[in-house]
Amino acid sequence: MIFYAKDRLKAVRPKAQGGLGEVHGLHSLTADRRPDKTHFKMVGRMTLAPGSSIGLHTHKDDEEIYIILSGQGLYTKNDGQTETVGPGDMTLARQGHQHGLANDGAEPLIFMAVIAAD
Repeated sequence: MIFYAKDRLKAVRPKAQGGLGEVHGLHSLTADRRPDKTHFKMVGRMTLAPGSSIGLHTHKDDEEIYIILSGQGLYTKNDGQTETVGPGDMTLARQGHQHGLANDGAEPLIFMAVIAAD
């Protein structure tokens, strides 16, 4: 199965999960546009402008991966501690865990977000 870049859906989420600024997404797969019997709920290429963030939130019924493509960010882990992430880094919020991401750099933070559930 192929999801072509030209078919991605654009979305802008202001103050995502209580964060600052906006998250701009190009979604290949969404909850209402996904194949039957897949565990994937969302796959998107996301952009956070400098100073923007995704607030700390819990993944009650699913898991989420961030794969950092470019830029720099401050990732908040389940224990509330923060760590710097950059290109090539991947984060995982397991079911029942929380996480957040802030762009504390000078350029856009671009990452892939993947959400899956049982």
